[in-house]
Amino acid sequence: MTPDEYLPLLTKRLDSAQKRIALNRRYSTGNAPMPEMGQNTKASWVAFQKKARTDFGGLTCRSLAGRIIPNGVRVGETSTGAGVLAARKIWRDNRLGVVFADAIWNMLSVSRGYLVTGVRDGLPIITSELPEQVITIPDPVQKWRARAALRAWRDTETGFDHAWVRIPGVQQNYIRKSAKANGMTRDTVSGTDWEQYGPPQLHDGGVGVFVLDNYLDVAEFEPHIDIIDRINMGKLNRLVITAMQAFKQRAIKGGLQKTDEDGNDIDWAGMFEPAPGALWDLPEGIDIWESAPTDIRPLLEGEKEDARDFAGTTQTPIDVFIPDGQNQSATGAANSQKGEISKAKDRIERAAAGMSAAMLDALRIMGLDDGSTVDVLFEAPAHVSLNEKMLAATQAKAAGMSDRWIARNIMNMTPDEIAENEADLADQGLSALLAGVSSGATIG
Repeated sequence: MTPDEYLPLLTKRLDSAQKRIALNRRYSTGNAPMPEMGQNTKASWVAFQKKARTDFGGLTCRSLAGRIIPNGVRVGETSTGAGVLAARKIWRDNRLGVVFADAIWNMLSVSRGYLVTGVRDGLPIITSELPEQVITIPDPVQKWRARAALRAWRDTETGFDHAWVRIPGVQQNYIRKSAKANGMTRDTVSGTDWEQYGPPQLHDGGVGVFVLDNYLDVAEFEPHIDIIDRINMGKLNRLVITAMQAFKQRAIKGGLQKTDEDGNDIDWAGMFEPAPGALWDLPEGIDIWESAPTDIRPLLEGEKEDARDFAGTTQTPIDVFIPDGQNQSATGAANSQKGEISKAKDRIERAAAGMSAAMLDALRIMGLDDGSTVDVLFEAPAHVSLNEKMLAATQAKAAGMSDRWIARNIMNMTPDEIAENEADLADQGLSALLAGVSSGATIG
């Protein structure tokens, strides 16, 4: 198939994905749909409902993303070859620590991230693209590779929509006006009025678009959106009850006369208006009734139970949602993290395939694909904090592991950092030796 033949197919697929992507974006950015909404809802009630939302989806993704940290690349078995040096330069020039982190975030929060390789000024460039703008037809064997891909975006400054379709060896660009013939702004990508924008661009290799697919092709929180809705609804109910406590219902018992001696209506509500320091002289036999406050503690406990349910189903440590949960034993804290660590290992394997493929494609652009294996390296998900790393390093040293192995697999140092550390240690040893010799000479 040609790019022109793929264009209508891919644009329809991108349009059909927008609703789900937009919903996941809302849940992962603290903007979840509000409960009890109607077409005629007043603005004051909407503003009140906004206070009932908690960013459980975003917290889940951020917690897991904190254990999926790319920190380098390995090419083959050597640390000094041309491919290694080029890969380090690609990493540095493209700021891949940030680019890969963005793609991982999209994978966790929307279900899919995209990496696109290209050429700028003769050098490879790797970018993370929004799922709202990119769609692929995946390779049936290796899902992280694409048989065809589309990227579409709007240039609000010029009033034109742009798109390109890539197939192996070819990229065709397209353009159209952002507004329809009747002047209405387009709200879909699909349409028959896309026009070719320039001749086809030829290149070596494949499509150059790589997919980071999350487990089961869903966002981390997506199967559990009902629980988030339940938590937000419970919080809304608590806030409503709490707000109503400030406006307690009061009544006068005993039967007050409605008019005075002259037949004028008596405004008892105005006379008995509550105020600081107010004293009321009630007629004999008259009493005031006041509604009892509602105990909101069961609602608070219910919110915590819902948070625990959500933590259990998403394998997220409970202290992410309930901060006082961190006041537990070290063993309890470690056990609560096991599920997230296991999940992080799985997500690393899924993300690494597309990321390593993007790095390999960048090396191919530079003419340095010699068949060596290219691996993107990650920090160990079980040892993210410095304390965790130091404890694990001490235990590994006692078990007889080499310093290089500890530096690479526990401290998660890049090859450059390992070389720099070894050079520093050598300088430190030489300085200590010279200081000892100098001290000995002085004593003598």
